[in-house]
Amino acid sequence: MNYKFNIDKIYRYAMKFFLSIAILFSLLHSTPALAQEDWENDGEIEDVEIEIVKDREINLPRANRNFDKIPPMNVTSEEEELEYFFQSINFDLPTLQIRARPLRMKSERLPKTYGNYARAGFGNFVTPYFEAYVTSKRSKDHMYGGHLNFLNSQNGPVDDSNSGSGMLDLDLFGKLFNENFTVSGDIGLRNRNYHFFGYDETDVEARENVEEQRFSNFYLKAAIENTDKQAKLQYLVGMQFDYLSDDFDATESEVQFDFRGSYALGELTSAEVISDIDLITQEDTQIEAETRTIFRVTPTVSFQYEGFRIKAGFNAVYENDTLGDSEELHFYPLVRASYDLTESFQVYAGIRGDIVKNTLRQMTRENPFLGPNTPAYNQDKTFEFYGGIEGKLSSKLSFGAGLSAANYKNMYFFINDPNDQTRFLALYDDDNTGVFNVFGELGYNNEEKLRLGLRGDVFAYDTPDAIENAWHRPNYKLTFLSTYNLYDKLILGGEIYAIGGIQALESETSETVDLDASLDLNLKAEYLVSDQISGFLRFNNLLANEYELLYNYPSRGLQFMIGASYSF
Repeated sequence: MNYKFNIDKIYRYAMKFFLSIAILFSLLHSTPALAQEDWENDGEIEDVEIEIVKDREINLPRANRNFDKIPPMNVTSEEEELEYFFQSINFDLPTLQIRARPLRMKSERLPKTYGNYARAGFGNFVTPYFEAYVTSKRSKDHMYGGHLNFLNSQNGPVDDSNSGSGMLDLDLFGKLFNENFTVSGDIGLRNRNYHFFGYDETDVEARENVEEQRFSNFYLKAAIENTDKQAKLQYLVGMQFDYLSDDFDATESEVQFDFRGSYALGELTSAEVISDIDLITQEDTQIEAETRTIFRVTPTVSFQYEGFRIKAGFNAVYENDTLGDSEELHFYPLVRASYDLTESFQVYAGIRGDIVKNTLRQMTRENPFLGPNTPAYNQDKTFEFYGGIEGKLSSKLSFGAGLSAANYKNMYFFINDPNDQTRFLALYDDDNTGVFNVFGELGYNNEEKLRLGLRGDVFAYDTPDAIENAWHRPNYKLTFLSTYNLYDKLILGGEIYAIGGIQALESETSETVDLDASLDLNLKAEYLVSDQISGFLRFNNLLANEYELLYNYPSRGLQFMIGASYSF
């Protein structure tokens, strides 16, 4: 079979073929039954002659391109007003149950504290020093500890070891805490040693036979008090036992019971009762052992009225050793009133009286050079009127000033023993002695960085004819204390003590001796090497004045000490 390729015929047959397919597709959708019948009869292929012409060229005319731009259309835009419609839509939502789990913050660890320390040093006059303080660790139930303090100067201001002195303190303490009450207890021993060096330096025999005096004081304390300070009923019950002995034959024992209770009657009113009983027994070679008794009851009521705070009551005291007074039961008024002039200024005034307890333990602390067989008697403060003002000039500066006028019976003074000028006697005035005092004080505290304290007192005495002067009682006192913390590394401190107007009685001539005023300047510095280690340097009596507070007993001159501390 000859096949000639004819493009025109192929084109015509292709058109017929596609046209037939289109017609067939149309018939199939319009008459399905007829299409099925025609399909069944059509099964043969007709003979067809195809001619293919190889060299035919198809020439198409050139197309004309139109480069004219389309003109822009003029469109007019009109702004249409928008209309807003507001309609409140209420949604009824079910209750949202939120179960929040609070975030637990990790508790901060308490900073490590060093409640224990040991301190040691050495100074001139051959003075070793050691001190230690030890306590238990943090606890909500209990606390206990101990304190040791040793200071001994082998030499003194007169003939070296003839005027040496020293001290040793040992204290043990503890507390038990409960939700309702707190129990505390203390036990300790305190030793003091001195030499009777108030002799005439020309007395060779006295210099070679200097006597030494030692005092040993054993004490025991116990107390119970309520823990809740917001409770209406506040109470404290305690007892104390003291036993004193010296290197000679003097002994003294004291048992004291104390009670303090208060009850809040209302927001502005409260009642209080203070009571104590003392049993004191002193014995010496010429003093028989007899028990002195002091029993005191002081009920008061405190209330506020029109800006005044008033405390009123009485003081009833029974005692059996008052000299020259047959009365054994004493009543004293007790009234104190205060009024706030402003939020920062308060004035106060009051009147009171009491039996002032005297013991040999207390008197030897004032004057350790008392001779043997020195009796201790109580003082009767028949009345004391006092008043003053106190307040704050700023958040850092506080002040106080006041005066008092009191009358005493059986007030004691110190005079040198006519038979031995190295020792003192206690001279009692069984008549009335007036004591007048004026004082003023200032305090400054700048965030614990700088602390200053200043107090001055002026005293005047009205003694009876039997006693010429208030022997060894000062007419004025001045005290200045200061500390400065420099960058928590260097702590500086300064002290000034001034005492003057002391008069003594010359034992041989019975003449009055005016003692020179004393001025004592002390400085100290402590450098903190770390949280546990520090070094310190102290200077006492920088002016090197060998002043006398007791006649014939000069003080040490310039004293210095260097040492270190360790906290653990």
